[in-house]
Amino acid sequence: MRSRIIATIGPASDDIETLKQMIEGGMDIARLNYSHGDFKGKEETIQNIRSAEKGTGKYVGLLADLPGPKLRLGTFEGEVVLERGELVDLHCGVSDGLPTQANTILGKPVKTLPVEWDGLSKDLRVGDPVLLSDGLIRLEVLSAPEHLGEVVRCRVEDGGILTERKGINVPRTLVKLPAVGQHDLDCLEHALSQNVDFVAVSYVRSASDLIPARERIKAAGVHTWIVAKIEHPAALEQLKEIVEAADVVMVARGDLGVEIPLEEVPAAQERIVSACLERGTPVVVATQMLESMVTHARPTRAEVTDVATAIRQHVSAVMLSGETAGGDHPVKAVETMARIAETVDASTADLPEPPALAAYVSTRVIAGAAVDIARETKANHLIVATEHGNAARLMAAHRPRIPIYAMTNRIRAARRTTILPGVEGLLVEEKSRARSTVAEAVRLLYEQKKIRPNEKIVAISGSPQAISGRTSTIRLLQVQKDGQLSDLE
Repeated sequence: MRSRIIATIGPASDDIETLKQMIEGGMDIARLNYSHGDFKGKEETIQNIRSAEKGTGKYVGLLADLPGPKLRLGTFEGEVVLERGELVDLHCGVSDGLPTQANTILGKPVKTLPVEWDGLSKDLRVGDPVLLSDGLIRLEVLSAPEHLGEVVRCRVEDGGILTERKGINVPRTLVKLPAVGQHDLDCLEHALSQNVDFVAVSYVRSASDLIPARERIKAAGVHTWIVAKIEHPAALEQLKEIVEAADVVMVARGDLGVEIPLEEVPAAQERIVSACLERGTPVVVATQMLESMVTHARPTRAEVTDVATAIRQHVSAVMLSGETAGGDHPVKAVETMARIAETVDASTADLPEPPALAAYVSTRVIAGAAVDIARETKANHLIVATEHGNAARLMAAHRPRIPIYAMTNRIRAARRTTILPGVEGLLVEEKSRARSTVAEAVRLLYEQKKIRPNEKIVAISGSPQAISGRTSTIRLLQVQKDGQLSDLE
């Protein structure tokens, strides 16, 4: 029943053997960051993930994280070291290569950095802060031309080492980039062609920011779930609408912690999680969860406490970023996260269950009733028929303390359940009658020794067919010695 684990895949973890170990160690979803790398590299990584998945007996979800309207430095080789008091020119509209250091102050060259977006020079004002690399480096604007594609001169207030493609945050400025631009649409098209299970839209500020992605997914004829990343204070003002419009919500604390004061992040996290629980929407907490494991084999006690706090808030999943993408211990990071999640889950068995609401009224009622029946009858398992994963999502929102098996005839739906704690996807062939489909699911589980004779099962399904029919039927069943089923009054 533990919270799911999302692990970012990068150079440290993209080979088949490492991926297999990460899956066996507890990775449920592999995240592909489309802000880095090219499409060919993504395809090779996806092939490796699917190859690693085959021998593990687990479904692994694929999450494509779109770049979004995130300001970034351009590409360049090597490193740029910035020291406090130095002057830096931001060359806006330059995407590739370090601009020539043509200017000097008191005989010292002014360091230069490429900035992809030409509009930044128009929006910045003298005195504005410019934060680089998740806020680790801070600049102050000394002169701003207020025109597109110009040079913005800054002074380094907090220095550090920079490499290409690092993020840029300007807390006092609302960036006028579209949430889903042309590059995002190109990335989305590629991700959908690779049959990803989830697509994350970055820097969501309102529910309308999700519409372009939703329309492209609909046009493709698939049911890929959209993850809305909460990274901007504007999203907190539109939180209810975003939660209603998204399939999954992510608390992206890296950029959020730069856009709002750090001390406000814990309260924002709790608010976002609560809003998702009330709606029955899966919610993910991300960024710097086990950050020290990028270089160390053990996390800090503060990091363990942070992960535990998120899990005790009933989050659906926790995410690893640099720890698995470029860290020294990707497998150990996953294993450590899994141990924390399992231990915390065991310690929260007696805590109150989270509320669960949803837009799918009839399915929500049926799912809630099934959980109540299972509790009153002390049932051992829940089975839910689902075509696209929504019925399983609504049942999982109640966090029952028994296994949930999501029976489906679509492998894509089975993989989408990897975001849902306590849910295991089960591929079955849909029969002409719902009871026959449920019986087939029980037979498979019986053969896999996941259910035993005399155990009780509460199953919800459609009518007359289990999967394609609208969810409307609850059955209380008992497993016989031969794996057959009998009805219980």
